[in-house]
Amino acid sequence: LNSQDRRTKHSRYGFALCIHAMNGCDDSMLFTAVDQINRGDPTVILDHEHSSLVARLNLQAGKKAMGMSDYVSALSLFEHGISFLQECHWQQNYDLSLELFNCSTKCAYAVGDHEKLKCRTDEVLSFGRVFEDKLIVLYYFVSALCDASLLNEAIAKAVWVLSMLGEDLYQTSSRDET
Repeated sequence: LNSQDRRTKHSRYGFALCIHAMNGCDDSMLFTAVDQINRGDPTVILDHEHSSLVARLNLQAGKKAMGMSDYVSALSLFEHGISFLQECHWQQNYDLSLELFNCSTKCAYAVGDHEKLKCRTDEVLSFGRVFEDKLIVLYYFVSALCDASLLNEAIAKAVWVLSMLGEDLYQTSSRDET
C-alpha cells in the first residue's frame, strides 16, 4: 500500500471502531479508534460533520488522558483534534474550538511546551468572542511567564487582565491607604 492508501485505511478502521467507542463503555476502544483516525489524514475527511466528530472524539480522549495525568498524550490528542477542524472553525464550531485550544494550552503548560502555549494563547486572544473566553489561556500564559522568571512581564500581564475585569489595583491600593 502507498502511504495515502494506508492513511485512508487507518481512518476507515477508526471510524468503524467509533460506533463502539461512542457507547462510552470502554476507554481503550475510544483511544484505539481515535488513534486509528489520527493515523489517517485530516484531508481525507472533507465534510464538516465528520471533521467535527473527529475533533470531538480527540477532545473526549484528550480529557480522559488528562484525567490519567498523561499530559503528553492529551496534548497530542488535542492537537490532532485541532488539526481536524476546518478552515472557518472559529465561526462554525466556536465552543469546540475554544475547548480544544484551552485544553491544549493547559497541557502545553503542564509539559513545558511554552512555544505551543504561546501559539494557542495568541489564537484564542485573536478569535475569542468575549474576554471571559480568554481567561484560561491567559492564566496559563501568565503562569508560564512566572515559571520562566519573567516576573515583570507576568505582573504586567496579570494587572492588564485584572483591569480588563474591572479591577483597578492602583485605585484600590490608594483607597486602602486613606
